[in-house]
Amino acid sequence: MLLEGKKALVTGSRRGIGRAIAVMLAQEGADVGVNDIERDQAAEDTLKMVRSHGRKASWHQADIARLDQVHAMLDAFLREHGRIDILVNNAVATVDKPFLDVTEADWDFEVGNALKGYFFCSQRAAKAMVKQGRGGRIVSLSSVQAHRQWPDKLVYGICKAGVERMTKGMAKELSGTGINVNAVAPGYIDSRLLPPDQEHTRGQTYYTEAAVPWIPADRLGVPDDIAKAVLFLCSPLAGYVSGQTLIVDGGFLTGGVPKP
Repeated sequence: MLLEGKKALVTGSRRGIGRAIAVMLAQEGADVGVNDIERDQAAEDTLKMVRSHGRKASWHQADIARLDQVHAMLDAFLREHGRIDILVNNAVATVDKPFLDVTEADWDFEVGNALKGYFFCSQRAAKAMVKQGRGGRIVSLSSVQAHRQWPDKLVYGICKAGVERMTKGMAKELSGTGINVNAVAPGYIDSRLLPPDQEHTRGQTYYTEAAVPWIPADRLGVPDDIAKAVLFLCSPLAGYVSGQTLIVDGGFLTGGVPKP
C-alpha cells in the first residue's frame, strides 16, 4: 500500500491510460478523483473499478482547457476529499493534420488541452499543496513524440515537449515545498477500450507488425506499463526524483535498425 490514505486527482481518466493510472493508485491505497470531459459508461466503469479496491472515488466533469472549469474541478475535489496529495495530468485531445493544414483553431484546441490545461491544473493543485504544507506529487504525461516526429502530429509533439520543459521549471520553482514534479513519456501503447472478453487481444493492433520490430522489448506497451511508472513517481520510492521525464517505451527511442 504505497499510497495509503493519499488523495489523488487524475485528469482524462475515464478510459485508457488514465483509467489504468486511477485504478492502480486506488489499488495502492489512494482515494481518487476521476476527471473527463463527459460522463459515460466508461466513466462509470472506472469509478466502479476504483471503489472495488475499497477506496473513495469522486467524479469531476471538466474541460481542462477552460480555466474556470479547472478551478471549479479542484475546488470540488478539495471539498470532497479535504486535501490533494497527488495530481496526474493525463487528459489530452489531438488534431491529426499536416503542418501546412493546421489552423489557429486546431492549434488553440490542442495546446489548450495538452499544455495549457496541464499548466493550470498543476498551478491550482500546487497552491493547495503549498497551503497544506504536506508536500505532494505532480506527474504529467508526455510522449516519445516530444523527441521524434510522427506524420500529422507536429502540434501534439510541440505540446509534449512543452510538458517536459514545464516539468523541469515547476520542479525548480517548487523547491523547498516538498512537492516533486515529474513526467512520464509513453511509447507505443495499446490503450483501446476493449470489452472483457476481448482483453486478450490487447497489443494486437493494426500497427503491431510495423512497430514491434523497432522495440527492443519486443511488444507493444499496455496501459498498466504507464500506470506502474506513474505509481513509482507518486510513491515514497521516488522521494529523491524531481524534474525528470521517465521514458516508458520498451526501448523504442534507442533507435537503430529493426530486428530482422
